[in-house]
Amino acid sequence: MRVFIIDDNQIDLLISRKLLLKNSADTDVKEYSQAQAALSDITANPEDVPNIILLDLNMPTMDGWGFLDGLKKAGVQSGFKVYVLTSSLDDRDRTRAQNYQVVEGYLTKPLNDTVIQGILQ
Repeated sequence: MRVFIIDDNQIDLLISRKLLLKNSADTDVKEYSQAQAALSDITANPEDVPNIILLDLNMPTMDGWGFLDGLKKAGVQSGFKVYVLTSSLDDRDRTRAQNYQVVEGYLTKPLNDTVIQGILQ
């Protein structure tokens, strides 16, 4: 299983990676601190997308919404599941996330073993 973690916070990247590897040793994890870099990799190689993307919403330069819009614009909308992973408890963000076909779930930080096990199934 391949997982991309897109988050500008290094501590959140570390926590997510450690929990993923703890719960599934055979998981290939790639980290991105900039959403634009992840979008470029995915659009350049649409046949090589990850199974799961953990996506932070609030990031500089390109936020999570810009990333999701970029996927849609590029026509890369299948073969993977996106889980919004954010500290935002705003119901408007949760509702907005549901408008994206690729968004499988809305998770709040910090992650834990139970949540990770649920998305890896």
